Amino acid sequence: MPATPYPQPPRSPRGPRWLLITAALLGCTGVGLAAYTSHGLGFIADPVAREAARATLQQAVQQQLLHAVVLLALGIWARQGRSRWLHLSALLLTLGVLLFSGLIYLRIFTGLEALRPLVPWGGTSLMLGWLAIGAAALDGRQVR
Repeated sequence: MPATPYPQPPRSPRGPRWLLITAALLGCTGVGLAAYTSHGLGFIADPVAREAARATLQQAVQQQLLHAVVLLALGIWARQGRSRWLHLSALLLTLGVLLFSGLIYLRIFTGLEALRPLVPWGGTSLMLGWLAIGAAALDGRQVR
């Protein structure tokens, strides 16, 4: 008699895979940007402006790396059962990192100031993502 495999829980076609991939990409690029922030920025000639840019980039990298770890945790949590709140929190956190960190990177590396007013929306999205995590913890219903 052939060995029967252990029963696997049903998975959504999309499942948490996108969360784990996003976490991996944000983590990888965050480490690279952290290294560049520490050792690069030679294209900024003025030392005062270079240090100001470095401090700003460090904040953007810190937020990116922190939220990469949170997305990883959400991906693991989502494997236990999908919650709409988990999905919403992951989307808000991803959007927040793109708007907050991404627009800071864009401004520092290209000098483009036009999108600077959108950076606070990234912070707002990150905060809403954290609230959605809290709602997921309070929501006992899990959608399979």
